[in-house]
Amino acid sequence: MTGPRVYTVDEANAVVPEFEAAFEGLDGLREQLRAAKIKLTALEMIWGSSVNSDSCPDHKEGLALLEQLKGLEEAFNAVLAALAERGATVKDVDLGLLDLYHVRDGVLVNLCWKRGETAFQAWHHVDTGYAHRQPL
Repeated sequence: MTGPRVYTVDEANAVVPEFEAAFEGLDGLREQLRAAKIKLTALEMIWGSSVNSDSCPDHKEGLALLEQLKGLEEAFNAVLAALAERGATVKDVDLGLLDLYHVRDGVLVNLCWKRGETAFQAWHHVDTGYAHRQPL
């Protein structure tokens, strides 16, 4: 059994473009999720629970929106899973904040990256978080 992926600073910096792309993808999926939820909520406001009935004129659209939501949620979770497979711990999707394990002075710590940073610039102990970031 192997332990978690531990990155050097150079290795971590090499995957920053992948992290940026992943969070851009999550942004797009979130927007699509929001739009589909708004449409579904509008149908539910118009038809109430009868939107679930085959006799409702918008029943098929409601079903299609539910399927769309399911697919979008699966895609969103797949992006998060891909980040986890890379060894990243996503701390905040909205901020685009994630950590990678790193060894600093013989101690396991987290390299901390925030979306928009072109490279990892900070670290913190594994039992603390973003508020305790220290410059590399």
